[in-house]
Amino acid sequence: MLVQMIDPDNLDFKELGFHAGLEVHHQIRTKRKLFCNCPPILEEDPENMEYSFYRYFRPVLGEMGDFDPGMLVEFEKGYKVIYLANEKNTCTYEMDETPPFFPDMEAIEKGIILSAYFDCSAYAEEVVVNRKQYLDGSITTGFQRTFISARDGWVPVNGKKVRITNVHIEEDAARRVNWDDTSSRTVYFNLDRLGMPLTEIITEYTDVDTPEELIETAKQIGRVLRISKIGIRGLGAARQDVNISITGGDRVELKGVQNLDHFDIMCRHEVVRQYTLIEIKEEMLKREIKEEDFEHTYVDISHLFNDDKKYFASIFPKMKGLFGLEVQPNKDFGEEIFEKSMLITGLPRANHFHSDELDENAVRKRSKYPSSLPINNEVITKIFTILNPKESDALIIIAGPEKSAIHAMKKVVERVKMALKGVPQETRRYVYDGNSEFLRVIHGKDRIYPDTDTPPVVISLEKIFDIIGKIGKRPWEVYVELNEKYQFDQNHVDLLIRDEKLDKFYNMVDDLGLDEHLTYRLLIDLPREKRRKNIKITEKLIEKLALLFSNNTILLEQLELVLPILLENPNISDEELKVKIGFKEITSEQLDKIIDNQIKLFGKDNFVSSEDKKRNLPRIVNQVLNECNYSIKGEQVANKINSLLKEVI
Repeated sequence: MLVQMIDPDNLDFKELGFHAGLEVHHQIRTKRKLFCNCPPILEEDPENMEYSFYRYFRPVLGEMGDFDPGMLVEFEKGYKVIYLANEKNTCTYEMDETPPFFPDMEAIEKGIILSAYFDCSAYAEEVVVNRKQYLDGSITTGFQRTFISARDGWVPVNGKKVRITNVHIEEDAARRVNWDDTSSRTVYFNLDRLGMPLTEIITEYTDVDTPEELIETAKQIGRVLRISKIGIRGLGAARQDVNISITGGDRVELKGVQNLDHFDIMCRHEVVRQYTLIEIKEEMLKREIKEEDFEHTYVDISHLFNDDKKYFASIFPKMKGLFGLEVQPNKDFGEEIFEKSMLITGLPRANHFHSDELDENAVRKRSKYPSSLPINNEVITKIFTILNPKESDALIIIAGPEKSAIHAMKKVVERVKMALKGVPQETRRYVYDGNSEFLRVIHGKDRIYPDTDTPPVVISLEKIFDIIGKIGKRPWEVYVELNEKYQFDQNHVDLLIRDEKLDKFYNMVDDLGLDEHLTYRLLIDLPREKRRKNIKITEKLIEKLALLFSNNTILLEQLELVLPILLENPNISDEELKVKIGFKEITSEQLDKIIDNQIKLFGKDNFVSSEDKKRNLPRIVNQVLNECNYSIKGEQVANKINSLLKEVI
C-alpha cells in the first residue's frame, strides 16, 4: 500500500510517461470585435458598468442526439448568472438579443498569417463557424463561436518539431468577477471582453516529454505572436490551458495558467496527483473493492450535534486509510473528492469530514481547507455505534442544508466509484501553490456543432498565398541570424521580439550603420534603465539619439550628458547640443599629455602586474574621459594608455 506521496522535486518524467500539450489563447489586434462592430476595449473601472441583466442556462442536444457530459455538470451547479455591461463596448449581440454580424475579415486574415508563421500545411479555404457550448455563464449565448484557420504546423523545440494541430480564431469569453465566492449559486461576469477576437493554438501533447520542453513550446508560440505583431500585450491578454497525462493516467486539462514560471511546479504536482490516484486504484483492486460496494445510503445523525445544520454520514467499505493519502502537497484524497462536491453543490469543503482525519498526523490538518465540523472522539464513538462500520471501513460526514448535504453526499459517492478507474478525465483550475482544483468534467465532441446564423466565408487560394508570401522571418530564424552575426543570446533576441523592436533594430544597424550593441542599448537597455527611475524614454527620443550617433554628432560616452538636455528640449539643433555638452576637439598630442599626467598621478608602479592593470585601467580611462568631457571614445583612450604604458614601464 502507498504510504507516502512521491517527491514532486525528484521525478523522472520520461520514465513516468509524461506528456503535455498546450492550448494557447491570445487576444489579437483588430479594430472591432469578431461578430459585432463594438470596439475591443476593456473597462478599467468595474464601477463604470451602466446596466445589468441575468440568465439561467440549460444544455441542448449535440448533432448526434447526445448531451455533452461537461454541460450536464455545469447545469447541475444551478448557477444564476448576472452580467454587467457598458454601452461603449457592448451591444445587443453580447446580450444575445441580436444575431451575429458578418465575421471580422481582419481577424480571419490574421489567423492565416499566424498559421503561416507556424508553417501550417492545411489552410481553411472555407471558414465554417461552429458553436462550442459553454454553460458556466461566461458566454451569454451558452456557446462560443469559433472556426479553424489552418492545421498541421510546428515549432522547433530542443532540436525537434512540436506539432501545432490546429490554429483557431474565436470570440473571447466574458470576465468573471467573483471567483472567490464558490458557495453562492450566483456568479457575475463583466461583458467588456466578450466577443474580442482570440486565437487558440493547440499543440500535439505526445510531442512534449518534460516540463522544460513544455515551457520552451509556450515561449516559441509567444515569440510568434509577438514577432507577427498580432497578439495584444497586457495582463489577461494571454491564457494557457495545459493538458497533462502520464502512463496509466488520463488527459487532465489545467486552466488559467498565465505565468510560465508556474509551469514546472504545476506539472510536478499534477504528475504526483495522477501517480497517487493510480496507486489508490491499484490498492482498491487489491482490496477487491467494487463499485456496487458504495451505496447511496446516507444516515441522518443530526441529533448528535447542537446546531441548525443537517448531518449525514455514510460508510465506505474497505476504504480505511485511502481518503487520508496525500495526492498533492498538503492535500489528501478526501479533499480531492470534496472539492468536486463543493463546486457542484456550493457546500464548502469545511463542511466535509472523513474518518482518516482522526489520525494525529492527518494531511487534512495542514490543508488550506481543514474540516470545521465539531467532530471529536466522543462524537465518533456515537456515530460508530449507530453505523457499526467494520475495522477496514471509512466514514464520510457532510453537514449543511438538507438538500445541499444530500446532493454533496451523492457527488462524493459518485467520485469514490470513479477512483476504481484511476485518473478521471476532467478540467481543473490551477491554484497559486502549484496544486489544482476540480472545475468540470472534460468536454467532448458533442458540444460542438455548426452555427446556423453565420454563412461560410470563402477564402481564395490566391488570397491565402498572397498573405503567406508577406510574412516576415520566424523567431527561430531571427535567433540563428543574430546569434551568428552578433553573438546575441536567446534572451537578447527575446527582448527585441517581445518589445517589438526587431524592425527598428534592423533599420538602425543596416540603414543608419550603427553598432549592433549600441543599437540594442538604445532600444532595450536604456528605456528599461530609465523606466526604473520613472524617466520615460519615447520612441521619438530614441530615433533622435540614433541619428546623433549615426552622424557622429555625439559619442556613446556622452549619452548620459545628452539625455537630460534632450528630455528638456527634444528639438534642439545638433550644434546647440554640442555647445550644451561642451564638446571638445582633442588632438592626439593633447590626449597623450592628459594620459601622461594621469599615469603620473596614479603612479607607474600601479600598472606593473596584469592584476594591477585590470584593476586600475578602467579608473584611469574614466579620469581621462572626464577631463576630455567625454568627447573621445573610451576604446581609443584605453588603447592610447596601453601604448604609453609600454613606453614608460
